[in-house]
Amino acid sequence: MKNKLFRTALSLTVAVLLVLALLPRPAYAAGASLSGSSSVQAGNSVTLTLSVNSKIYGLTADLNCGSNLTFTNYTCSVSGWSILVNQNHFSVYGTSSASGAVITVTLKVSSGTLSDTALSASFDNIVASDGDSDIDMGSATWSGTVAAAPSDNCSLSAIIAGNFTLNPAFSPNTTYYTAKVPYSVEKLNLDYNRADKTQSVSISGTQLAVGLNTVTLKVTAANGATRTYTIEVTREQDPNYKPSSDATLSQLGIEGAALSPAFSSSVRDYIAYVPFETTTVKLSAAANDSKASGVSGTGDVTIDKDGDNLVTVTCTAEDKTTKEAYTIHVVRMPQYTGIVPTVTVTEPDPEPAPDPEPEVPMLEIPLNVKLPLLGEVRTSVAIIGGMVLVAGLLFLLGLFIGRSTGGNDDDGPDDPPARDDRRPRRDRSRDRDRDRREERRPVQTPERPRSTPRIVPREPVKKAAPPVRNWADFDIPLDDDEPPAPKAQPKSAAPDLPLIQETVGRTLADPPTPGDAEDVSTMSLEELLKDIHNM
Repeated sequence: MKNKLFRTALSLTVAVLLVLALLPRPAYAAGASLSGSSSVQAGNSVTLTLSVNSKIYGLTADLNCGSNLTFTNYTCSVSGWSILVNQNHFSVYGTSSASGAVITVTLKVSSGTLSDTALSASFDNIVASDGDSDIDMGSATWSGTVAAAPSDNCSLSAIIAGNFTLNPAFSPNTTYYTAKVPYSVEKLNLDYNRADKTQSVSISGTQLAVGLNTVTLKVTAANGATRTYTIEVTREQDPNYKPSSDATLSQLGIEGAALSPAFSSSVRDYIAYVPFETTTVKLSAAANDSKASGVSGTGDVTIDKDGDNLVTVTCTAEDKTTKEAYTIHVVRMPQYTGIVPTVTVTEPDPEPAPDPEPEVPMLEIPLNVKLPLLGEVRTSVAIIGGMVLVAGLLFLLGLFIGRSTGGNDDDGPDDPPARDDRRPRRDRSRDRDRDRREERRPVQTPERPRSTPRIVPREPVKKAAPPVRNWADFDIPLDDDEPPAPKAQPKSAAPDLPLIQETVGRTLADPPTPGDAEDVSTMSLEELLKDIHNM
């Protein structure tokens, strides 16, 4: 029984195989296909590619498109092959065999085609050549649908503020907002909700610096449309921060001209020369401090007059109070008329000359002078005589002082007896005149020593007790350990001993009388000079 069933099954299998072998194979079964995107938006194009699975040397085919598709372009996908197109009939061929992609065509979907509309295209009557014979490959078909248009929604449904408050409140159509946060907030906590799941959103600027910060949310719709939400966030200053008062510039210049002197942040005044044809100049400047409030006066500046045009650039410090002004004298040169203009430099007014010193007249000394008692004498002789007279007077005064301080009123054993007769002054003068006349007589008598004025010696000056020391008379040293030293006293001139001895000897030889002392004390200066002259 089992053998009978086995034989029956085997017979049926062989019969089926024989039937299948005898059946004709369709052309498309040889391996021709048409591929492309299955979804295309209305108004867009789709690219289809015809491919074969076996080696061929060429093929022919007819392209058929649906009513919503339009044939726009074609290419041969095999390098080195040629392609011919007659309306919708295609022929490709080459000298070498190839497989895979053979023909590429571009079809455009009609505008206004509703979404989900079916699309189709095919290559029919495909006949390929393997080099020995033609192979009928039948048809290759493509099908697709019209896709819905992408969303153009680029709005958000919400902006979520974590550590700040939006001003004003969020609205999908409002794109500008402000916010203020304390110094302690370094980063903005920000989130959002999409209005369409096909949207893409990017956020920037959430890391905050002190001052004004700009935070953005950029929303991109499915169709490429964009919308940007902007939030200007002001972060408060550190309460312990002191704004800078630096209002100097780090750069200052004029386009096409040079500043004189060369720019320095400490120099406030400059000059620049421009041609006569210049009507505007472009100024540029930059603050030393990046936190400075701003620089004004830059950009294009109009030069509206010949010669000096004053331009001022002002920089305001971070504290918004301190300002520094830089001035530029833009000198517009004279117009050239064929003759080089002469530049006149104004020199400063010269300083007035000092008043001349008054001339001192020369001292004119007369040749002769008139003197009392002597009459007219030569000036030089009078001067010499006066000098001799003054010297003699000083000598006698010194002698008188010496005798007065060094004499003794007590008569010693060797002193001559004092004369007690006091003659009248006239008699003494008469005796002196007689003695002078006798001296003038030419007699051969021993020369009598010249008499000197008789000075009555005084009592010796008793030595006084040593004075009490006064600390003001001492130089107090800076060092307390050193004893005070007495102040240096001026030294008196040393006495002329030989002169004193000679004077004392002559005085002893002719001792004065009390009358002589009284006479000397009562004589006038003129009588004394005459007496000295007659000695």
